[in-house]
Formats: sequence, structure tokens, C-alpha cells
Amino acid sequence: MDDDFNMDDFLGEEFDGFQERMQDFHDKMRAESMAEAYRFINEVGILFWIRKDMYVKNSRKLNILNKMVEYFCELEEFEKCAYLMKGVRVLDSKENETV
Repeated sequence: MDDDFNMDDFLGEEFDGFQERMQDFHDKMRAESMAEAYRFINEVGILFWIRKDMYVKNSRKLNILNKMVEYFCELEEFEKCAYLMKGVRVLDSKENETV
């Protein structure tokens, strides 16, 4: 049994396109998650969302916002990026604190 395992041989022809389908699923889930997160933050207000959970570190909130800004910039939805950047600026100014 010196042969290397080949996933394509194992899955066979009936699973052709499996990677593409998984990537499509991943992309759709990411898009839906980002859109829903933005809707929530927009609904409650960016400053309220930042201050809402005192026990979540600012670094985590900043990471979330930065990933969302990156995502929406890729889509060229710059109004959303600008709105999210308000929160990024507030968090940057309060580094290592809980807002």
C-alpha cells in the first residue's frame, strides 16, 4: 500500500464539481453572514453596538469590524464601509479598554 490516496479517485465522477459547490456554499454563507451582521449593527447603531457588550474585548470588536469593512470594500459598497469605519475609529482611540 505505497500508493498515495487520491480524493478524486475516491469520490468518483458523481462528485465532479464538489469543490466548486463547496466554495459557492462558503461564499453564499459569508455573504449572508456579513449582510445580517451589517443589518444588525445598522439597526442598533454602530456606537451602541460597540458599547453594548462590556465583556467583549475591543480587539475582538475591532477584528469583526475590520473584516466587515474589507468584505464590503471588495463589493465596492463604500457607504457601508464608511459607516463601519466610525466604529473602527472609536475603537482605535480606546485601545485596550472596554468601551
